Formats: sequence, structure tokens, C-alpha cells
Amino acid sequence: MRIWQAIVAALLILSAGLGLLIMSGNARDLMAPGLQAELDVQDFPLPPDMGADPTRVADFMAQELQQRLESDVAIRLMLNEDLVDKVKDIVLPRLMSVVAVQAMMHEIPELSELLDLGTFRRTVSGTVSSRDEAADVALTVPGALLATVDGDRVTIARTSTGMRALELGDMAPGQSHHIVLWLDESATDADLGRSILLGAAEGERGRVLLWGERGWFGADVEALRWGGWVIGGVLAAVFVFGLASLMLPFLNRRHARHTGPSVQATYRS
Repeated sequence: MRIWQAIVAALLILSAGLGLLIMSGNARDLMAPGLQAELDVQDFPLPPDMGADPTRVADFMAQELQQRLESDVAIRLMLNEDLVDKVKDIVLPRLMSVVAVQAMMHEIPELSELLDLGTFRRTVSGTVSSRDEAADVALTVPGALLATVDGDRVTIARTSTGMRALELGDMAPGQSHHIVLWLDESATDADLGRSILLGAAEGERGRVLLWGERGWFGADVEALRWGGWVIGGVLAAVFVFGLASLMLPFLNRRHARHTGPSVQATYRS
């Protein structure tokens, strides 16, 4: 067996074996860094007109206050009719304008979430784990509007370059966090596989494993389950072929060594 044939066979065995590990889901720990995120991406469809419209809220509140102003006997007794008309026609429309109501709603966290609900387009959920001690761990996620860490609501930060980031702080060895993020329209156009980055202090870079993202070569394997078996079968065949081509010459030499002396003795007799 020539050297180049042995090299080719060995490369076939290594590549096929690595492919089988990847297909079986056992390759994610190979050369894994100390900081790693395993995330799932899902679409977040909403019914039409979902959320709170500030215009409708402002109109409703203005009309409701006007009706109460007209029907409240105590107010009408304390204020003269001209003053009541001025409050109804001038004061209430200014206080209950769309701009004022929208500002007030954004200042209340629960109502602010309702305003943002209509802009949610995707969710990213999973775990962030650290094998070693890490300081100032952060995950950059484009279009992130809302986030929870271990079930608690947290604030989305802004980096110096304008990217939205989820700050996880310091992590102890073996510690992990379960995170959920809600993304807006800009996340549908971004390549999340390259945009979501994980890092820590002192330039430490983590690895992000992402499932559910479409548009990459081989993404249909996740949806077409039989495709994974086809690819796995091809890799298994290549693995067996490469192993046989590498071992067969050695087996032939071994067989020739055992049969060679007996054949020569028979020929001489």
C-alpha cells in the first residue's frame, strides 16, 4: 500500500468519524471553550392588532373623564358651568393627548411591555454556562427588546457600538443561566448565527450554538429527519470503506507471511 493511499484512507476515516459525531450530537464538547451558550430561535407570531394603541387609550380616557365631569354632581356644584366647560374642552384634551398618554404608558413597566408586544417577532431561549470563572459576561443580541434571566426580568443594555446586549455579570465555575429574549423586526433580517456573540472580561470569547435559524447550508436536516439518516448512512459507509482500505493491505501482508513458508516447502518437495 502506497503512502498517499494510506493518507487518503486515514483522512476519510477521520472526516467520516467526525461527521458521525456531529450527526449524533456528541461533537459539541470537542474543543469547547470555557464559556458557551446553547440557544433556540423561534418565531413569535401575534394576532393582528395585538398590543395597546396609545391613540385609542388616549381617546378612551379623555371621553371617560369628560363623561364623569358632566355626570359628577359634586364637581358641578363646586365649579361653575363656564369653568367645567373649559376643563372639558381645553384641559382634558391637553392632558389626555396621544403624546402624553404614550409617555405615561412607557413609564409604567407593565404597560410598556404591552406597547412593545406588537413589535415582538422572534424569541431566543437557552442556557449560558461557564466551565471556569468568568467576569462581566455579556451576550450581544440584535433587536432585543425584553429579556429574562432565570425567570427574572432584566434590562437590555447598549454597547459602545450601539448593539443591544444582555449583561450576565460574573459567573462562577460550573454556573449556568437560563435566558429568554424577545426580538423585534430587525432580528428577522439579521444573521443571528453571526450576530449573537458571547464574551467576558479580558477579551475572552465564548461560543454560541444556535438551533432553529434558517438560511444556512444544511438547515433542512433539522426539519427533514430522514435526511439526517441519509447523511449518517453515507458517512458510515465512507467510514467503513476508509477503514477497510487502510486495514486490508496489512491483513494481506500478514496472511502472506503465514502462508509463504508452507508454499515454498511444498514447491521444493
